[in-house]
Amino acid sequence: MLLPATLKIYNSSAGSGKTFFLVKNYLYVLLKSTCPDEFKRVLVLTFTKKASEEMKKRILQYLKVFSITTVTQKVNIEYDSLFYYLSKNLELSENQIYERSKKILFAIFHDFSSFSKNISTIDKFTYSIIRSFFSNKEEVFSLEMNTDQFLLKIVDNILYKLKNSEEWSNILVQLSLDKLNTGRSWNLSKELLKIARLMVGENNFFFIKKIKNYSFEDFIKLKNDLIKRTKNFEKKCKKQGKNFFQLLKQTSIQKHSFIHSDIPRLFQKLQKGNIFFNPFNQRLEKYIQKKILYPSTSISIDQKILIEKNKKKIFDLYQKTKHIYKKNISNYILDKLFLKNISTLSMIHEIEKEFHFLKNENKILLNIELNQILYEKIIKEPLPKIYEKIGIQYKYYFIDEFQDISFLQWRNIRMLVENALSENGSAMIVGDPKQSIYRWRGGDSKQFINLIYSYTNFYNKQLETIETNYRSYKEIVKFNNSLYQSISKIFNSPIYKDIYKNSKQKILKNTGGYVEINFFSTNDNNKNYKEYIYSKIKNRIKKLLKQKYMLSDIAILVRKNEEGFFLSEKLIQDGFSVNTSVSLLIKNHLEIQIIINFFYILVYPHCYQKRASFILLLLKNKFIYTKKEDHNFIMEILFLPLNLFLKKILLKNSLTLNKLYNKSIYDISENVIEAFELLNEKNTASIYSFLDFVYRSMSRVGNSIVDFLDYWESKKEKESIIISDHTNAIHLMTIHKSKGLQFSVVLLPFTDWNVISTSKEGVWMNVNPNLYHGLNSIYFEIEPYFKYIKHDISIQNIYENYLSNIIFDNINLLYVATTRSIEQLILFSKFENDNNKYISFYIINFLREIKMWNDKKYKYSFGKKTKNY
Repeated sequence: MLLPATLKIYNSSAGSGKTFFLVKNYLYVLLKSTCPDEFKRVLVLTFTKKASEEMKKRILQYLKVFSITTVTQKVNIEYDSLFYYLSKNLELSENQIYERSKKILFAIFHDFSSFSKNISTIDKFTYSIIRSFFSNKEEVFSLEMNTDQFLLKIVDNILYKLKNSEEWSNILVQLSLDKLNTGRSWNLSKELLKIARLMVGENNFFFIKKIKNYSFEDFIKLKNDLIKRTKNFEKKCKKQGKNFFQLLKQTSIQKHSFIHSDIPRLFQKLQKGNIFFNPFNQRLEKYIQKKILYPSTSISIDQKILIEKNKKKIFDLYQKTKHIYKKNISNYILDKLFLKNISTLSMIHEIEKEFHFLKNENKILLNIELNQILYEKIIKEPLPKIYEKIGIQYKYYFIDEFQDISFLQWRNIRMLVENALSENGSAMIVGDPKQSIYRWRGGDSKQFINLIYSYTNFYNKQLETIETNYRSYKEIVKFNNSLYQSISKIFNSPIYKDIYKNSKQKILKNTGGYVEINFFSTNDNNKNYKEYIYSKIKNRIKKLLKQKYMLSDIAILVRKNEEGFFLSEKLIQDGFSVNTSVSLLIKNHLEIQIIINFFYILVYPHCYQKRASFILLLLKNKFIYTKKEDHNFIMEILFLPLNLFLKKILLKNSLTLNKLYNKSIYDISENVIEAFELLNEKNTASIYSFLDFVYRSMSRVGNSIVDFLDYWESKKEKESIIISDHTNAIHLMTIHKSKGLQFSVVLLPFTDWNVISTSKEGVWMNVNPNLYHGLNSIYFEIEPYFKYIKHDISIQNIYENYLSNIIFDNINLLYVATTRSIEQLILFSKFENDNNKYISFYIINFLREIKMWNDKKYKYSFGKKTKNY
């Protein structure tokens, strides 16, 4: 009888050489086999294209070295140590590894497509499976990556219907009245887009699936019932309040006679309908239990006698009121929360119809829905035929960055992994819950945690921790070990607490490293603070250059895109080369704005608003010089014929319409650049990135300027400056983009972000379907005031779980940021002393724990500020 196979799970902290670890185990599988094309039976799934390309590159490099030399020739420590490891653990001689490597490399080059296909991103793998479900007779659907553009089209179509048909107009009126009645401002387009995004989000898949068949009319009926139910409860509470004050009137008891006036205040809230937050305070409850209704002094004997005489009636009224409140309040709160969103949720059915219509019409699949589509295919039968084929094809599975996998992604590939294990194959999963920073797009570290702690009869599980940090120097590893041991104490969740408590890494580079934390006062306004931080960043870069670092050794990591944009613009203005993936969009550069404005003038020559905007842009940036007042100059040239208008705005170089006639968009762009003398040494990257965009666009939209401008408007929010990775330039990116990367020096300029996000997070809550017309879950947004709803355990649990998750997300973000550096880590933060809403609080708390904190000290350092060679 065969023993169950083992699923190997590796907890790999930052800098632990995860890629090398995966490559080592991949080569172990290949070299263990006598079959040179064993790579065809190995599937490696990563999360980014860059990660998969890096793996392929490393595998080929090792095989190349192993196939042309032996370890005795001493290539380098990395190759030699891997060679020895494989030789020892596979019990192969040096010559056997040499021969097998050569044959494997030969087999890969003769079927490179299989090798490349089998080391893939999860999304690409999912898409390839979905494509295989379509028969040859069916039309192939293309993959649409720009989800927002597609959803905006859906919204536009629905808005058009709302405004241009009688049936839909009635819906629009109903939606508008609902929002007006709640006293909330309303942007219909924004609300529809929010619901459309909700529908395609993977986190909402199972819930949306249950309610998307509910029509607008179904929701209206449900809404009316909820309104009736909430009003009925409010009426009961008001009646109890009215009964109390009628009792006082009949008995001549005065309101101020009650102790602390708590009882009258309670019934006054009920009478006014102020019942969402629990009016039964603890002090009142304590006195009621002790049968105390009035103070021993400060009221008259007559009032005491009246209260004593009517004591039973008051207590009975109180207890009955409390019973009514407790019995109904939970449902009342849920009803009120659901009612806030029910108007827009009622459009789900119509959005769903438009969604499928547009997809079929354009023959596309959205990248964001691939996991959902595959899941739907799988659940229709126990094991789809394509899965049978894949199950036969692959015997070995490697899954990288497992902490970022979503429920559906794991659900879709789990049966393949389990099938391989049942047939004596193998599977290796590598992840790190501390680097889970994509919960907002479906990534769920709980999948990794559950996999570790869950039990199965079908296979064994072997959990190992890769403890050594191969990236960072001693002081950085020591700092991070201490910092996150301290932070682990703040978590209420025992799982989150243990994840960080057990995160201590071993130090490989036993010398060097430098960490510096700088705090600044928040007395200045935010703009001045940003400018101040930039001045510190600029000075630090200059010092690093004096320490013989290159610009490309330095990375600046930010939390938000707007922070990155601010810093990149300032750095470029000050003459620094910047390689950024952060908001350095082509559209934000003056020279590109001039070219685009010029195009608009060409195609809309009589749009004088465009002309006026263009003149102001040129005047403001000194492309036009005039002795006249701006207004007078604009009015003088605004209405001139186009040819004369161009002469007036091109004082140095003449660009006539004749010169532009019959030319390509690319040529016109070059002419505009030359005419306005736009190209200089500081904007080379933006100009050539734009010209590259123009060249690419011509293959999509042809040579029509009108079509080009439409295409530009649809793409301008994504088009960034193209800078080679090999350029000697400062790396500037978001923390999210930095995951998996490393840099000699890391600067964190704004380590003070708000842990409790200002953006609202939605939640689905299971409910009794009998109360909601068959719906077994409802949607509402988590609000800050939820922390005050102590009397409803379900809302309290939702809020506490939300807080726990969002703090974990933000600590993970800090962890990713502080573990990218090799030699130096430098943080800049606001002096937020005792406010746990800010990430800086946790750093200050750590400094307190290690007895370093001083309220008057603004700079802390660990290690020595020297370059490590």
